Amino acid sequence: MRQILWALLFSLIITSCGKDREISLGDKIDRQLQVLNVNDKPGVEVFVKRDTSIIYHKAFGKSNLQTNENLEINSVFNLASISKEFTAVSILQLVEQKKLNLTDSLHLFLPDIPSQYKFITVENLLSHTSGIKRYTDMSWAENEADRKFERSSDVIKYFLTDSLDFKPSTRHAYANMNYIILGHIIEKVSHMSYQDYLKQNIFDPLEMNQTFFPKDGQSIPNKPVGYEIKEESIVLARPYSYTQSKGPGSIHTTANDMARWYKGLISHKVISKESLDRAWSSYILSSGEKSNYGFGFYNDEKFGQTSIFHNGFIFGFSSSDLYFPKDDYLILVLSNISDINTINTNKIAFDIASVIYENATVQLDVELLDSYVGTYKMVEGFKAKVSREGLKLFISVDGGPADELSANTKTKFRVKDFPAKVEFNPSNDGGKMKIFLSNGSDQFHGVKE
Repeated sequence: MRQILWALLFSLIITSCGKDREISLGDKIDRQLQVLNVNDKPGVEVFVKRDTSIIYHKAFGKSNLQTNENLEINSVFNLASISKEFTAVSILQLVEQKKLNLTDSLHLFLPDIPSQYKFITVENLLSHTSGIKRYTDMSWAENEADRKFERSSDVIKYFLTDSLDFKPSTRHAYANMNYIILGHIIEKVSHMSYQDYLKQNIFDPLEMNQTFFPKDGQSIPNKPVGYEIKEESIVLARPYSYTQSKGPGSIHTTANDMARWYKGLISHKVISKESLDRAWSSYILSSGEKSNYGFGFYNDEKFGQTSIFHNGFIFGFSSSDLYFPKDDYLILVLSNISDINTINTNKIAFDIASVIYENATVQLDVELLDSYVGTYKMVEGFKAKVSREGLKLFISVDGGPADELSANTKTKFRVKDFPAKVEFNPSNDGGKMKIFLSNGSDQFHGVKE
């Protein structure tokens, strides 16, 4: 009897200690998020989970500025480009069912497209290595985003250009058209609508009951109002048509359902381990170099861990998911404003990761950091500026916003919330400091001015 009592007491102590650690981590995340300052602005929902334990789940800001309603947890958000994860997994399901092959040519599914597209394969579309040009620019946003189409094939015919940016498999260049075509392929091969296929083969099996692809004009309960910035003021987000985003975007869901999504992936309920490993691995270009994108997911080394992530950005909504497979940490950040100066979901996600992995961060002294500070003239014609705030380094490329750097070693850094690397090369003979920038297969060299 005494042994049983001691075992129970020991179990209670261990359980209590575990809860204390979780509460402590939650408190640290709370302190990290104090800088948000969105009490009277569009808001953000933050969800952090490890294994079966929800470590943090809170919402900040407003779901509706006009009615002054607060944002609530488990609101329904437009995932925007995170939707590509579901499209990629759907394609991999069809590959496993032997209904198509990753090496199938695009001409099998779109026989009337220009001849130069015949070298594009399904895996080129999945990995954004097709060379297909990006059309979602400012002109599209202002003039074409709300145009409605009957079928995905109509979207393809309307926006697809006659020429490619580069030969397939030679580069990685993110373009929504890749995933619009994949959405069309899903419909053609499965003989189902895109939304019905997802519901039957992913959402229902994983009990993602709050996840769906909407129709234009559909009333969506529990969805916050979307906002954007126009002339420095917060305004209602401009409309756009969901008919243009079957494949690349617009799946709606909640934080809890996204947790079910990742649980379903790692338990191999929707695709095999082999297929998931391929989706989460860097695509290898024809040169032998690796990109930072697999099939529907980015991957990179962060805080000494492999990280899997994606982000989404569309009028009125922004989102980021970040997953660390080794430790089973999932971080979700969902917002009802599409302005990174108000809410930067990527930055928030990686800031939370830096709290989780605070002991994995390499600490460098001020003297070494200051030796890297300065403006670098790149061989490719642009400039990169490195600055310091406290013990943090930041880099601004070609006059763009400053991105925080995270140190891997004394000389090697990674952009904190983006899959890019920075390496400094101090001169041994008193010469100028050199810098090396890389993003996947894209590489740039420079010297401090």
